[in-house]
Amino acid sequence: MAQAARRESPTHASVWRIEFARELAPFYSGHEKVRAIILSGSPPKGLSDAYSDLDMIVFWDEIDVAWLESAQLRDLDCERVYFRELKGADILLESYYFGALKVDFGHVTKDAWKKTVDEVLVDHSIAPSSQGPLGGFLHSLPLWGEEFFREWHARVEAYPDELAEKMVRGNLRLFVEGYLLHQAFGRGDVLAYYDGVCRTLKTLLDILAGLNRMYSFTEEPRWIEYYLSRIEIRPENAWERVRATLLESGEPAVEILEGLIDDVLDLVAERMPAVDVAGLRERRAKMRVGARHDKPRAE
Repeated sequence: MAQAARRESPTHASVWRIEFARELAPFYSGHEKVRAIILSGSPPKGLSDAYSDLDMIVFWDEIDVAWLESAQLRDLDCERVYFRELKGADILLESYYFGALKVDFGHVTKDAWKKTVDEVLVDHSIAPSSQGPLGGFLHSLPLWGEEFFREWHARVEAYPDELAEKMVRGNLRLFVEGYLLHQAFGRGDVLAYYDGVCRTLKTLLDILAGLNRMYSFTEEPRWIEYYLSRIEIRPENAWERVRATLLESGEPAVEILEGLIDDVLDLVAERMPAVDVAGLRERRAKMRVGARHDKPRAE
Protein backbone atom coordinates (compact mmCIF):
# COMPACT_ATOMS: atom_id res chain seq x y z
CA MET A 1 0.00 0.00 0.00
CA ALA A 2 1.44 3.38 -1.00
CA GLN A 3 2.05 5.86 1.79
CA ALA A 4 -0.65 8.50 2.02
CA ALA A 5 1.96 11.21 2.32
CA ARG A 6 3.27 10.37 -1.16
CA ARG A 7 -0.10 10.86 -2.76
CA GLU A 8 0.34 12.65 -6.10
CA SER A 9 -2.95 14.52 -5.78
CA PRO A 10 -5.19 15.46 -2.82
CA THR A 11 -8.18 13.32 -1.99
CA HIS A 12 -11.61 14.40 -3.21
CA ALA A 13 -12.57 14.86 0.44
CA SER A 14 -9.68 17.35 0.83
CA VAL A 15 -10.60 19.32 -2.29
CA TRP A 16 -14.21 19.97 -1.42
CA ARG A 17 -13.37 20.73 2.22
CA ILE A 18 -10.92 23.40 1.07
CA GLU A 19 -13.56 24.85 -1.25
CA PHE A 20 -16.10 24.85 1.60
CA ALA A 21 -13.62 26.55 3.95
CA ARG A 22 -13.10 29.29 1.35
CA GLU A 23 -16.86 29.84 1.33
CA LEU A 24 -16.96 30.18 5.13
CA ALA A 25 -13.96 32.51 5.51
CA PRO A 26 -15.76 35.69 4.29
CA PHE A 27 -18.24 35.43 7.16
CA TYR A 28 -15.34 36.38 9.44
CA SER A 29 -12.84 38.23 7.25
CA GLY A 30 -15.13 41.25 6.96
CA HIS A 31 -14.58 42.25 10.58
CA GLU A 32 -12.09 45.12 10.83
CA LYS A 33 -10.13 43.46 13.63
CA VAL A 34 -9.57 40.13 11.85
CA ARG A 35 -6.01 39.86 10.52
CA ALA A 36 -5.95 36.43 8.86
CA ILE A 37 -7.79 33.12 8.49
CA ILE A 38 -6.12 29.78 7.86
CA LEU A 39 -7.22 26.19 7.34
CA SER A 40 -5.18 23.56 9.16
CA GLY A 41 -5.45 19.81 9.67
CA SER A 42 -5.82 17.18 6.97
CA PRO A 43 -7.26 19.15 3.99
CA PRO A 44 -4.10 21.22 3.28
CA LYS A 45 -2.10 17.98 3.46
CA GLY A 46 -4.45 16.38 0.92
CA LEU A 47 -5.24 13.56 3.36
CA SER A 48 -8.88 14.14 4.31
CA ASP A 49 -11.37 11.30 4.23
CA ALA A 50 -15.08 10.94 4.95
CA TYR A 51 -14.47 11.34 8.69
CA SER A 52 -12.31 14.47 8.59
CA ASP A 53 -13.38 17.71 10.26
CA LEU A 54 -12.52 21.27 9.28
CA ASP A 55 -10.16 23.22 11.54
CA MET A 56 -10.06 26.95 10.85
CA ILE A 57 -8.03 29.53 12.80
CA VAL A 58 -9.00 33.20 12.86
CA PHE A 59 -6.32 35.68 14.00
CA TRP A 60 -7.52 38.92 15.58
CA ASP A 61 -6.10 42.23 16.79
CA GLU A 62 -8.71 41.91 19.53
CA ILE A 63 -11.50 39.31 19.62
CA ASP A 64 -14.97 40.80 19.35
CA VAL A 65 -16.75 38.34 21.62
CA ALA A 66 -20.14 40.02 21.35
CA TRP A 67 -19.96 39.91 17.56
CA LEU A 68 -19.10 36.22 17.62
CA GLU A 69 -21.86 35.46 20.12
CA SER A 70 -24.39 36.46 17.49
CA ALA A 71 -23.31 33.36 15.50
CA GLN A 72 -22.05 34.65 12.17
CA LEU A 73 -23.10 31.47 10.38
CA ARG A 74 -26.65 31.54 11.77
CA ASP A 75 -28.24 32.01 8.33
CA LEU A 76 -26.62 28.86 6.96
CA ASP A 77 -27.97 25.34 7.33
CA CYS A 78 -25.91 24.49 10.40
CA GLU A 79 -25.96 24.21 14.17
CA ARG A 80 -23.48 25.75 16.57
CA VAL A 81 -22.81 23.20 19.31
CA TYR A 82 -19.93 24.82 21.20
CA PHE A 83 -18.92 28.37 22.11
CA ARG A 84 -16.42 29.12 24.86
CA GLU A 85 -13.79 31.68 25.77
CA LEU A 86 -10.43 30.41 27.00
CA LYS A 87 -7.68 32.34 28.77
CA GLY A 88 -9.72 35.50 29.13
CA ALA A 89 -10.53 37.08 25.80
CA ASP A 90 -7.35 35.92 24.02
CA ILE A 91 -8.67 32.58 22.74
CA LEU A 92 -12.20 31.54 21.86
CA LEU A 93 -13.42 28.26 20.41
CA GLU A 94 -16.65 27.55 18.54
CA SER A 95 -17.90 24.48 16.68
CA TYR A 96 -20.60 24.05 14.06
CA TYR A 97 -22.17 21.01 12.45
CA PHE A 98 -23.11 21.13 8.79
CA GLY A 99 -24.94 17.83 8.65
CA ALA A 100 -22.28 15.30 9.65
CA LEU A 101 -19.38 17.68 8.99
CA LYS A 102 -17.93 19.32 12.10
CA VAL A 103 -16.28 22.70 11.59
CA ASP A 104 -14.12 24.08 14.41
CA PHE A 105 -13.12 27.73 14.59
CA GLY A 106 -10.26 28.74 16.83
CA HIS A 107 -10.15 32.49 17.43
CA VAL A 108 -6.85 33.84 18.76
CA THR A 109 -5.37 37.30 19.28
CA LYS A 110 -2.06 38.30 17.75
CA ASP A 111 -0.64 38.71 21.26
CA ALA A 112 -1.68 35.20 22.28
CA TRP A 113 -0.21 33.78 19.05
CA LYS A 114 3.06 35.66 19.61
CA LYS A 115 3.24 34.24 23.12
CA THR A 116 2.73 30.72 21.73
CA VAL A 117 5.48 31.21 19.15
CA ASP A 118 7.91 32.81 21.63
CA GLU A 119 7.42 29.93 24.05
CA VAL A 120 9.06 27.68 21.46
CA LEU A 121 11.39 29.92 19.44
CA VAL A 122 12.63 32.09 22.31
CA ASP A 123 12.16 29.95 25.43
CA HIS A 124 12.83 26.72 23.50
CA SER A 125 9.97 24.68 24.93
CA ILE A 126 10.19 21.09 23.73
CA ALA A 127 6.72 20.10 24.93
CA PRO A 128 4.76 18.57 22.02
CA SER A 129 1.69 20.54 23.11
CA SER A 130 3.68 23.78 22.73
CA GLN A 131 5.25 22.88 19.40
CA GLY A 132 2.12 21.42 17.79
CA PRO A 133 0.49 24.78 16.92
CA LEU A 134 3.66 25.94 15.13
CA GLY A 135 3.89 22.78 13.06
CA GLY A 136 0.20 23.05 12.26
CA PHE A 137 0.67 26.64 11.11
CA LEU A 138 3.50 25.69 8.75
CA HIS A 139 1.31 23.04 7.11
CA SER A 140 -1.80 25.21 6.90
CA LEU A 141 -3.50 26.96 4.00
CA PRO A 142 -4.11 30.73 4.13
CA LEU A 143 -7.70 31.64 3.27
CA TRP A 144 -7.43 35.37 3.94
CA GLY A 145 -4.68 37.72 5.13
CA GLU A 146 -1.74 36.59 2.98
CA GLU A 147 0.65 39.24 4.30
CA PHE A 148 0.07 38.23 7.93
CA PHE A 149 0.48 34.56 7.00
CA ARG A 150 3.72 35.10 5.08
CA GLU A 151 5.23 37.17 7.88
CA TRP A 152 4.53 34.57 10.56
CA HIS A 153 5.32 31.62 8.30
CA ALA A 154 8.81 33.01 7.73
CA ARG A 155 9.35 33.42 11.45
CA VAL A 156 8.03 30.00 12.44
CA GLU A 157 10.01 28.35 9.64
CA ALA A 158 13.28 29.62 11.17
CA TYR A 159 13.88 26.67 13.51
CA PRO A 160 16.67 27.51 16.03
CA ASP A 161 19.69 25.21 16.33
CA GLU A 162 19.43 25.52 20.12
CA LEU A 163 15.91 24.12 19.98
CA ALA A 164 17.03 21.21 17.82
CA GLU A 165 19.71 20.19 20.30
CA LYS A 166 17.39 20.62 23.26
CA MET A 167 14.78 18.43 21.53
CA VAL A 168 17.31 15.64 21.12
CA ARG A 169 18.87 15.92 24.58
CA GLY A 170 15.48 16.18 26.26
CA ASN A 171 14.19 12.97 24.72
CA LEU A 172 16.98 10.55 25.53
CA ARG A 173 15.07 8.93 28.40
CA LEU A 174 14.05 5.56 26.97
CA PHE A 175 12.42 2.47 28.43
CA VAL A 176 14.71 -0.55 28.47
CA GLU A 177 14.02 -3.99 27.09
CA GLY A 178 13.84 -5.55 30.55
CA TYR A 179 11.04 -3.30 31.74
CA LEU A 180 8.88 -3.81 28.65
CA LEU A 181 9.38 -7.58 28.41
CA HIS A 182 9.47 -8.61 32.05
CA GLN A 183 7.99 -5.97 34.34
CA ALA A 184 5.15 -5.17 31.93
CA PHE A 185 4.48 -7.81 29.26
CA GLY A 186 5.79 -10.74 31.27
CA ARG A 187 3.45 -9.91 34.14
CA GLY A 188 0.48 -9.59 31.84
CA ASP A 189 0.23 -5.85 32.46
CA VAL A 190 -0.93 -5.03 28.95
CA LEU A 191 -1.62 -1.36 29.63
CA ALA A 192 1.86 -0.75 31.07
CA TYR A 193 3.42 -2.59 28.13
CA TYR A 194 1.62 -0.68 25.38
CA ASP A 195 2.02 2.60 27.25
CA GLY A 196 5.76 1.98 27.40
CA VAL A 197 5.94 1.04 23.72
CA CYS A 198 3.94 4.10 22.60
CA ARG A 199 5.87 6.46 24.84
CA THR A 200 9.15 5.09 23.51
CA LEU A 201 8.02 5.46 19.91
CA LYS A 202 6.90 9.04 20.53
CA THR A 203 10.22 9.82 22.20
CA LEU A 204 12.11 8.48 19.18
CA LEU A 205 9.90 10.50 16.85
CA ASP A 206 10.61 13.65 18.85
CA ILE A 207 14.34 12.97 18.56
CA LEU A 208 13.91 12.65 14.79
CA ALA A 209 11.91 15.89 14.78
CA GLY A 210 14.82 17.66 16.46
CA LEU A 211 17.38 16.18 14.07
CA ASN A 212 15.27 17.35 11.12
CA ARG A 213 14.50 20.81 12.56
CA MET A 214 10.81 19.95 12.54
CA TYR A 215 8.29 20.76 15.26
CA SER A 216 7.04 17.81 17.27
CA PHE A 217 4.26 15.93 15.49
CA THR A 218 3.52 13.30 18.14
CA GLU A 219 0.39 15.14 19.31
CA GLU A 220 -1.21 14.02 16.02
CA PRO A 221 -0.59 10.24 15.82
CA ARG A 222 -2.88 10.00 12.78
CA TRP A 223 -0.24 11.73 10.67
CA ILE A 224 2.93 9.96 11.82
CA GLU A 225 3.25 8.26 8.43
CA TYR A 226 2.80 11.59 6.65
CA TYR A 227 5.53 13.32 8.63
CA LEU A 228 7.95 10.40 8.53
CA SER A 229 7.75 10.38 4.75
CA ARG A 230 8.67 14.09 4.66
CA ILE A 231 11.81 14.07 6.79
CA GLU A 232 15.28 13.40 5.44
CA ILE A 233 17.01 12.07 8.56
CA ARG A 234 15.25 8.85 9.57
CA PRO A 235 15.97 5.11 9.97
CA GLU A 236 15.44 2.93 6.94
CA ASN A 237 11.80 1.80 6.58
CA ALA A 238 10.92 3.94 9.59
CA TRP A 239 7.13 3.91 9.21
CA GLU A 240 6.96 0.19 8.46
CA ARG A 241 8.98 -0.56 11.60
CA VAL A 242 6.89 1.76 13.78
CA ARG A 243 3.76 0.04 12.52
CA ALA A 244 5.24 -3.44 13.02
CA THR A 245 6.16 -2.58 16.62
CA LEU A 246 2.48 -1.93 17.31
CA LEU A 247 1.11 -4.87 15.36
CA GLU A 248 3.47 -7.35 17.02
CA SER A 249 3.70 -7.86 20.77
CA GLY A 250 6.13 -9.13 23.36
CA GLU A 251 9.62 -10.17 22.33
CA PRO A 252 9.21 -9.71 18.52
CA ALA A 253 7.87 -6.18 19.02
CA VAL A 254 10.54 -5.19 21.53
CA GLU A 255 13.24 -6.53 19.22
CA ILE A 256 11.97 -4.25 16.44
CA LEU A 257 11.76 -1.35 18.88
CA GLU A 258 15.31 -1.93 20.12
CA GLY A 259 16.50 -1.86 16.51
CA LEU A 260 14.77 1.47 16.00
CA ILE A 261 16.38 2.85 19.16
CA ASP A 262 19.84 1.77 17.96
CA ASP A 263 19.30 3.32 14.53
CA VAL A 264 18.02 6.61 15.97
CA LEU A 265 20.99 6.83 18.33
CA ASP A 266 23.27 6.17 15.34
CA LEU A 267 21.68 9.14 13.59
CA VAL A 268 22.17 11.34 16.65
CA ALA A 269 25.86 10.37 16.82
CA GLU A 270 26.26 11.09 13.10
CA ARG A 271 24.18 14.25 12.69
CA MET A 272 24.50 15.87 16.13
CA PRO A 273 27.87 14.79 17.58
CA ALA A 274 27.63 17.46 20.29
CA VAL A 275 25.13 15.14 21.96
CA ASP A 276 27.06 12.21 23.44
CA VAL A 277 25.01 9.01 23.31
CA ALA A 278 27.86 6.64 24.17
CA GLY A 279 27.12 6.72 27.89
CA LEU A 280 23.43 6.07 27.28
CA ARG A 281 24.23 3.08 25.12
CA GLU A 282 26.58 1.67 27.75
CA ARG A 283 23.94 1.98 30.47
CA ARG A 284 21.29 0.41 28.26
CA ALA A 285 23.60 -2.49 27.42
CA LYS A 286 24.28 -3.18 31.11
CA MET A 287 20.58 -3.10 31.98
CA ARG A 288 19.83 -5.41 29.06
CA VAL A 289 22.34 -7.98 30.30
CA GLY A 290 21.04 -7.67 33.85
CA ALA A 291 17.47 -8.24 32.74
CA ARG A 292 18.46 -11.47 31.05
CA HIS A 293 20.13 -12.82 34.19
CA ASP A 294 17.59 -11.85 36.82
CA LYS A 295 16.38 -15.38 37.56
CA PRO A 296 17.72 -17.03 40.76
CA ARG A 297 20.41 -19.60 40.06
CA ALA A 298 20.24 -23.17 41.37
CA GLU A 299 22.88 -23.97 43.95
